[in-house]
Amino acid sequence: MRLLTAALILSLLTGASCSQAEQNSQKEVKESLKKEEAIIKGLFKPLEAQGVKVKEIKLAKEVKIPGFNTFEVTIKDERKARELKKYIFISEDGNYLALQMFKVATEGDTARLTPVTPKNPVKPLKVDLSWLKDVDKKLEENNIPHVIGKSDRKIYIVWDIFCPFCYKHFNQIEEIAKKNNVELHMIPLPVHGENSVKGFLYYTQLARERGAAQAFKELYSLGNGDFRRYAEEIQKKEVKLPKEEQERLKAFFEELQAELLKKGVQATPSIIYIPPGEKDRGYIIVGFKPIEEVLKMK
Repeated sequence: MRLLTAALILSLLTGASCSQAEQNSQKEVKESLKKEEAIIKGLFKPLEAQGVKVKEIKLAKEVKIPGFNTFEVTIKDERKARELKKYIFISEDGNYLALQMFKVATEGDTARLTPVTPKNPVKPLKVDLSWLKDVDKKLEENNIPHVIGKSDRKIYIVWDIFCPFCYKHFNQIEEIAKKNNVELHMIPLPVHGENSVKGFLYYTQLARERGAAQAFKELYSLGNGDFRRYAEEIQKKEVKLPKEEQERLKAFFEELQAELLKKGVQATPSIIYIPPGEKDRGYIIVGFKPIEEVLKMK
């Protein structure tokens, strides 16, 4: 009986000890994660003044990187009305942090690097776009042709005349509008300072003479796909508008730039879209996104 009792007590004690060890282990993991979360939050803290804030941090257990714990960080970027998902990698001892990790695949003498990133890393957020009507109205009042196509479905494209990513599509804009049955409103944003403003003066002159769609095609033809040659050629073009008109338009383009930056439109190209059923709320999409994909957004 004494032997049986001793065995039961030992069994209970062992069980209690194992259970306690497991709890201690879980507690240590939680404490470790708190430290790592604090490191990640501290990393992004300086960006809060710019409207960039950490929304969520979670351990990405499915991402196996030997020697590292992977954290999926959801960041809210209020300036550009979007959420970003990013992986942060912290070594298991907590002494090293990596902002980017690459998977290496070797093919003969060639090493291919693939960044380890979350799926769908960028998610645009709906914002108030009631101010767009006022921008349209001001462009019309200043006689700056900017609408291509005719449709109830409107998409606004913010562009700069010295933006290489915009230039790639100058000869396709009319076709894009027809193919997708949309009305494209081309909103100028002079992100390259005085050069952009002068370029927009030339665009205005050209568009008044030949219409917006043809003006874009003629701009494209200056380089025939070669942006460097295009940029050199457009700077040689003479603006023949009256001096008073040039000064007035310069002031307008500068005011428009300030207004767009204030509303969170800070890069070109940017696509602005209000889905059907929404009165004044929609998306500001930084960078080029195929129009057929934009139209699927709800």
